[in-house]
Formats: sequence, structure tokens, C-alpha cells
Amino acid sequence: MAFIKLNLNVDVNSCLSGLKATLRLGRPKSGIEKLKKEMNNLRDKRDDIKNRIDLAELEGRIPTNRVSRWLRDVETLEGQVAAIEQDFQSTSCFSCCCFNQTQTGGTSQTQQAGDQVPMREPSNCCSIILRVAKKLGEVKELMDRADKLDPVKLDPVTTVGPSVPAVMLSISHRPPVGIESDVEGIVSYIDGGEGNIIGIYGMGGVGKTTMLQRIQQHYHRNHAVFDRVIWVVASKDCQLKRLQMNIAKSLGLNTLQENDDEKTCGDKLFSYLMNKNCLLLLDDIWEHLDLQLLGMAHSATDRGQQQQPRKTVVFTTRSEAVCVQMKAEKKIKIKCLDPVQAWQLFEENSEGDVLNSDAGIKFVAEKLVEECAGLPLALITIARAMSGKKTWGDWDAALRQIRDEHQWKTVCLPEDSVVMYKAFKMSYDSLENDSIRECLLCCALWPEDYDIYKFYDLIPCWIGCGIIREFNVINEAFTKGCSHLEALMAASLLEQSSVIEFPYRDTGVKMHDVIRDMALLMVSGLDLEGNKRKWIVKAGIGLSHLPRQEEWPEAERASFMRNNITSLQEYGAFTFPKLYMLILRENRNLKTIPSSLFASMPRLTYLDLNGCGIRELPREICSLTELQYLDLSYNLITSLPAEFGCLSKLEYLLLSDTDLKIVPKGTISNLLMLKWLDISKVPLVPEWWWDELKCFKGRYQLSVGISINATTDNIERLNMLPNVSIWKLTLDGDNISKHQQVMDLGTKQWGCRVSDHLEFLRINYLRIDKLMLAAGVGHESSFGYLKSLYFEDLELLKEISLNRVRLFNLRKIHIFGCHMLKDASWVLQLPCLNFLEIISCEGMKELISEVGNSNSISNPSIQRLFLIDMPNLNRIANQPLHFPNLEYIRVHSCPELKKLPFGAEILNRLKWIDGEEYWWNNLNWDDKSIKDSLTPYVWFN
Repeated sequence: MAFIKLNLNVDVNSCLSGLKATLRLGRPKSGIEKLKKEMNNLRDKRDDIKNRIDLAELEGRIPTNRVSRWLRDVETLEGQVAAIEQDFQSTSCFSCCCFNQTQTGGTSQTQQAGDQVPMREPSNCCSIILRVAKKLGEVKELMDRADKLDPVKLDPVTTVGPSVPAVMLSISHRPPVGIESDVEGIVSYIDGGEGNIIGIYGMGGVGKTTMLQRIQQHYHRNHAVFDRVIWVVASKDCQLKRLQMNIAKSLGLNTLQENDDEKTCGDKLFSYLMNKNCLLLLDDIWEHLDLQLLGMAHSATDRGQQQQPRKTVVFTTRSEAVCVQMKAEKKIKIKCLDPVQAWQLFEENSEGDVLNSDAGIKFVAEKLVEECAGLPLALITIARAMSGKKTWGDWDAALRQIRDEHQWKTVCLPEDSVVMYKAFKMSYDSLENDSIRECLLCCALWPEDYDIYKFYDLIPCWIGCGIIREFNVINEAFTKGCSHLEALMAASLLEQSSVIEFPYRDTGVKMHDVIRDMALLMVSGLDLEGNKRKWIVKAGIGLSHLPRQEEWPEAERASFMRNNITSLQEYGAFTFPKLYMLILRENRNLKTIPSSLFASMPRLTYLDLNGCGIRELPREICSLTELQYLDLSYNLITSLPAEFGCLSKLEYLLLSDTDLKIVPKGTISNLLMLKWLDISKVPLVPEWWWDELKCFKGRYQLSVGISINATTDNIERLNMLPNVSIWKLTLDGDNISKHQQVMDLGTKQWGCRVSDHLEFLRINYLRIDKLMLAAGVGHESSFGYLKSLYFEDLELLKEISLNRVRLFNLRKIHIFGCHMLKDASWVLQLPCLNFLEIISCEGMKELISEVGNSNSISNPSIQRLFLIDMPNLNRIANQPLHFPNLEYIRVHSCPELKKLPFGAEILNRLKWIDGEEYWWNNLNWDDKSIKDSLTPYVWFN
């Protein structure tokens, strides 16, 4: 006879507890929802503590044991709560949890007498409520513990802000030709865990860097494998120490010091990366590198464990031998494109209507493609060089030029460089004029793979070299320089930098290392027709001293920037008889200049000492009688010698960010040829600059960059200067306690000399409620040149408005520390604004308030939108934003921003979105497909 055996032992206390919990929490669903809400609060607390730990680790500090244990307890609790939620989905509510009752799939089973009923944690209503109540108590206990934690040894971390990666590579909208299968193979190899060192090798210009970029983009889109993806460029002559510092910069790690030796740096990198899964992408290495000194090794204790943090390295090199030296477990040779792929790449970079308009042109184009031998960089270079060539004669002439052996036979080239040199020479000759060609060659003065900033580095160099000469004010020179840059980038001889800097320096450009090699060939003094220059370029290679004297007699230009030169030897007279350009910038420990140096350079016209540690100039500087350009910015000099006034041909003098306090009277005012003077961020007393500029007797209008106390008297003084126009102006209110309700930049003291040629305006520390940008009285063109606006630490500022002014040139706005500013709606009135960055404006809840009756807000010019440390910003706009040219979005420490008002139209130009992973995963979307479309562009830091 069948019967059911029931265990009717009842735990009365448990029953009563279940009843109490039921009465307190109500239905299980409401309890589950309350638990979810409390767990979300706990996760927020957990993420805050993790962020503080990450920041502390960058300073070399480590989590306390209490914090590590707390994080483990939170992780355990998450798993337990997930189990409760899963059980709730299949719960039964027909009996009290106190009875030991057997159920399978929610129905009772008939069993023979004596059968044992398997025991498991019950999952009916009462049991769920009891478990929820218990976990709510554990959540509260963990929250209470969190409030008492000091997350790191030493001081608690209080700084909030994103680490800025050294390199953020944009997503390509068109996959590169011919490499996707190799990329997929490498990704599959890495994901499979088959090996940890992969070498990619091939000739220069074949696409190795492009392949490495695709791998980086893949792992930035797929975050599950690696905690850190690090990109650094090695380059020829790269020092290990510099590579270590660049890795630290990429990580945002602040513990490495310039005076640390290589082993100390390696130990610090290893300590930081020890417990992290890391992918290191090393571009363009030329010799064996010790990966342990780059932090990419396992600890002795890790090696004995089954689960080790992954340390994977992928590198590119031109040499298979380097792959062997690096003990690469997988080697991939990148070959040139086959004929079909080569034609496809050429077509993509050519004007299709020209190729298809004439069968003769297409035939010649096919022959040009054959001459490129499938080398991608050569194909792109020639395709861009032929842009605008619309007749068969132009194309045929190009083919004859590239086949002319005289163009390259006289140059001692390695066999694998011939194709690229021919392509470069043809592109170089196709440039519009000699000025643009000279601009290109100047780019080779910077270190290999260096990001050259347009306005801070490159265009001033072109001006100082005399390439750009015909102008009335410095603004016109910069405009011409931008035009030359566009021509070089259109020809693919320069490319946009991958680095997006904060706005004190503009975006930069890079010169491909192969293009740079070709440019240096043209200026190396070899017997080339029309080119008998002699340049010495040893930039960024770790030099500690200048070359031997016998290398100097024929030298015309010399660049030793970004080295480790600490002193210069004494030189005899006429050691540098032909030298007219010397660049020593960013040798940061070069503190003195020997008195004999300047006397040995009778023809020197260009001297760049920017960013050295120089404290004093020798009196012998007066012997540089031909000097036209002198950059002493970012040095420690406190005075200029009286003999400085003897530099009668000096046209450009840059003294910004120095400690200059003493300048003999008449030193500047008597420089009759001076055209450009930058004394911004110089602690000179106001009376000095007033007297010198008021008495300036120069032949040209002087363009000045200057910092002044933001008083009405000082602004009026500027406007009264007879032969001066203001190019860059900082108004500093740090020493002004007076509260001003409205600052109006359209009043009479802002006359034409102050506003008409102003390109950069920075306003700091003023106590103002409202700022008005307005046209000067009777001058509708006021601020017509203005390109960049910086508002910093205006803590009382509530409103910015435009009045009667049309800022057609304004490109960049940076707002920092304006805590009472309500919004930035006024930026929609700026037709050419392409960079908007707002940081630490705590009072701003909405970036753009409601504007008009339109259903959407449009701005076709904005390309970069950066929002950082805005704790109360809860939306960008309450209407959809139409920003069709948006390329870069950066959002950090904006916890209340839950929605992005952009549609799929930004995919046309978008290159990346930079933000925190938790923020991105918790955004709200009206259309989930938009999130799916944008996710490949997201970079987490």
C-alpha cells in the first residue's frame, strides 16, 4: 500500500520569524524590490570605493585588508541575492517554509515507504521573505562598515577626476583593406590563451600600425578579457626609461619619477600591474626589450598558481630577427597587397569621378598602382598626390616621374625603401609651392612618432624659420599656417594626432615614421638635385651631449629636442659657421649656457630653448646679431641681461611662463624689428610692461600675449598703446576682492586694439555675477579673430550672454570651476564652435536649457564635447540634439547624467565616447538600438 511519509516536526520560532517577516515586508515581490534597491545603493558605494582605490594605486598606495575583505563580502552577497531572485521566479506559495516538505518542479511526488526525501533550501513564499529579510540586514551591515573604511594605506583619497590616456585611437568607419583576416586570427589566438607574445613584422608602410590599432579597438570594445589595454610607441633609438614613463602615462600612474633608474621604474610598473590582466601593444620596436622591466611579468608566487593574471604583449617591428629576440610565440608577416586589394585601396583614396571619366587616365592609374608594388602607404600617398589632377597629361607625367631612376638612384636606399621614396618624392613635388614643401620638411625636426601641436609647436616654428613672412599681425601668420597644414594633411603627408589634449594646447598632427625617414633623406646633405641641405636631427633619442665638433662645419639646422642634455661644452670661434637654426627645447635639466656658445654661431637666426631649466642668459647673447626668433618660454630665468637690447634683428620673442622679474629699461621697446612678443604668465610688475609697450618704437605693429590684473585701468591702458595689438590676453582677478555684478566686454575700454586681433582670452578668479560678450562701441568686428575662450574659477558667475557680437571664428570654449553657472545655452549662437569642455561646475543641472519652440536643437559645427566632474548635471538638453559632426564625447564623474540626447546621426563622424563603465551601463535609452550602435565606440577608463 502506497503512502506518503511527512516529517511534521515544526520549528515554532522559525514559524513566528517567518510570520513577522511576512507582516513587515508584505508580499515577496515588494521585499525583492526593496532588496534590489538597497543592493543598487551598495553597488554604488562599492564602485565609489573601487574608484578611490584605483586613484590611490596610481599614487603607489594599496588597499587595506579590511577594504579587500569588505569587497569580497559584497561580491559574495551579490551571488546570494541573485540566487534569491532566481528562486523567486519559480517559487511556490502553498505551504509554510517551516515544514520540511518534498517538492520537485512544484508538485508533490508519491514515494514508497521508507524512501528518504532529499533536502534542499526551500523556495516558497515564507522562505523567500525570510531570506530577503536576512539579506537586507547584511546589506545594512555592509553599508555601515563602508562608512568606517579608510580604503588605502596612508591618506584617504579625495581627488576626483578622470585619468587622461596618452592615446585614444578613433574607430575607423571603413575597415582597412587586406588586414582584417590577420586581425581576426590574432584576436582568436589571444582569446584562446595559446600564447602571450605575438610579433607582427613587415616592411615600413605595409600596415603594421593599422593592424595594431584594430586589435586595440577590438579589446576596447570587448572588456571582459583585459583590465588594462596599454598602447605605446617605441620607435628607433627609443630609450627603455622613456618607454617606461610612457606606459605609466598611459595608465595614469604617477609613481614613476624622472630620476628613477630603469629597475626602479620596472618594479613600480610590475607592482601596479601585478594583479591585473594586461594587454600591452608595442608599436615599432627595433631591438629586444625586457618585458619584465615594462611590468609585463608574473610574480614568483603567481607562477605556481593555476590562475594567473594574463600578461599579453603584441608588438610590431620591421625585422623578423626582433621577433626571435623577443621570443614571440606567434609571428605574423604582413605582406604587401595583391593587385585587386591594391587597386581597391588606391580607388578609396582617389577621386572616383576622375578615374572613371577617362579610360586613358584609368590605364595610367593602373600603371601607377603597379609601381607601388602593393605597399599601402605608397598607394595612399600617390592617390592623394593625384587629387585634383584631371587630365591625362598630368597622370602620364606622374607615371614618367615615378619611373625616372635618376629620382632615386643617387640616394643610397635599402631595397625595401625604394618604392616608398619614389611615392614620397612624387607627392612632395606635387605640393603647391616651396613654402608648403619647406613646412613638411620642418616636421621632421620633431622626434619620431611625436604628436606635434599646431599652435604651440608647429606654426610658430614655420613663422620663426621665415617660411611664413608676409603678414601685418601674427593672426594672419597663424591663418596662413593653418592653410599649409590643411594642404599637407590632404596629401596624407601629415595625419591627425591620436592624442586629444585638454585645451591649453590644441589638437596635434603626426608624421608617419616612414614619411619622416624620407623627409630626412632629402635634408641629409646627400647629392640630390636641388637639395644640398645639411640638417642634424637627433631628437628624442636620449642624447646626453651634443655631437662632436667635426660634424658641425656643414650643418645648417640642428634639432636636439627632448633629450637628456644637462650641459654644453665650451666651443671655439666659428665652430658652427653655417648653422642658422638650433633647437634644444625640452632638455629639462639644461640649466646653463656657456658664454662661448653664442659667439661660435655667427649666422644663427632661430634659437629654441623652450622648456629647459635655464636660470640665466649669458651676456654674450648680444653676439647673435642675426637672431630673428628666440623662444625662452617655460624656463626659470628671472632677468634679461642689459645686452639683450643689442639683438637688433629680433622679430619674435617668446617669454611666457618664465620667472622674469627684472628687465632693463628700454630692452624691449628698442627692438625695432619686433613683431611678436609673448609675456603671458610672467610675474612682471604692471608698470614695467606699461612703460616698455608705451615706448615701443618698432617698425611693425607688435602682436602681444600678456597677463594682467583685471582692472578697468589696466584694460584701458592696453587700448591706449600706440603700436600694439593684443593677440593673447589673460585677465586675472586673483588679487581683486571687489564684487562686480556685470562684466561687459563691449564697453569703451575694450577698444579695437584690445579686441580686434584677440585670439585667446582667459578670465580667471574674478568675482562677477554676469559676463557679457558684446561688440565694442562702433565696432561690429570686435572679437572677429577670437578662437579660444577660457573661463576658470569664476565662482560667482551665474550667466554668460552674447550681445551684438558675431563670433565667427570662435572654435573652443573651456569652462572650469564656475560653480554657480546655470547652463551653457549661449554656445548655440556660435556658428563655428567645435570644442566645448566644461569641468567642475557644480551648480549646472542642464547643459542647454530649452531654446525656442523647435522640437530639436541643432549645431552642425561641434566636434568635441567634454563634461567632467559635474555632480548635479542630470541632462544635456530636454530636447533631442542634432550634432551631425560630433566626433568625440568624454563624460567623467557625472553620476546624475542618465541619458544622452543623441540619435543615430552622430555615427556618421563619431570616433569615440570616453566614460566610466558603470555610467555607460546605467544610461537610459528610448531606443536600445542606438545604444547597441554606439557601444563599439565606447572607451572605458
